[in-house]
Amino acid sequence: MKVYKDICQAGKTIDVTIKVASGCHGGKRKPKMNITSEKVQRNNDRLAVKELTRKLNANFVPGDLHVVLTYETAPEKLQAKKDRETFIRKLRKELTGQGKELKYIAVTEYEHTRIHHHLVISAVDLDVLSRVWDKGYVRTTALDESGQYSKLAEYLIKETQKTFREEGSVYKRRYSCSGNLIKPQVTRVEVDPSELFEEPQPEEGYYIDYERRYEHPVTGLEHLEYMMVTDGEPKDLSWLAGKTISGREYFRINYEEEQLGLYI
Repeated sequence: MKVYKDICQAGKTIDVTIKVASGCHGGKRKPKMNITSEKVQRNNDRLAVKELTRKLNANFVPGDLHVVLTYETAPEKLQAKKDRETFIRKLRKELTGQGKELKYIAVTEYEHTRIHHHLVISAVDLDVLSRVWDKGYVRTTALDESGQYSKLAEYLIKETQKTFREEGSVYKRRYSCSGNLIKPQVTRVEVDPSELFEEPQPEEGYYIDYERRYEHPVTGLEHLEYMMVTDGEPKDLSWLAGKTISGREYFRINYEEEQLGLYI
């Protein structure tokens, strides 16, 4: 049985996935799973949370902001999209004038409440935000000291998991982000199969923030995921020998669903 460990360092965190390589499991193969578009969708949402968590952890630090922009009078969806783009453009101009760089991740939500925008941005004064956003109100929350923002990622993905899939939606992606974000790299190494079943041990100076064992909802293969976090300086993992991979999982279900783009 071939087992891989995928390791991704993002800011103060290191997330690890240990899994059986597809097609390399031992023992009797399980019966073919009933793979549905709903299972694929749930798995895609899970993967989207993981990817966004990495981006947040790698690019934002305590004191950066989660910003909510609301409206006095709710606009049409297309106008709201233009409003968000205008806000980002004006804010970037403001910060450039101060010799600062804007990093952002943005989503728009309108499914369960009045339309509003969420942004995670590099630290900026509230008076600047209020001056740039003239459509309504600005609420801000500073990112906490942990450097581990998976809960925020879950919240942002949940906000848009339905609306971006709607036919004719003006938002074709779950979220948008600035082009200057750090893109965390995933390194894959082959490990002894025993690592899949033993209790994970944190790197020196880190603690395990969460641990999850599960069978993949589509392949049925065994997985172990855990996140390590440090209260100090991140560890240098440049010594890690392995293959750099995209970090994205893909799974072709069958011909009919393949035509519908139901990939993982």
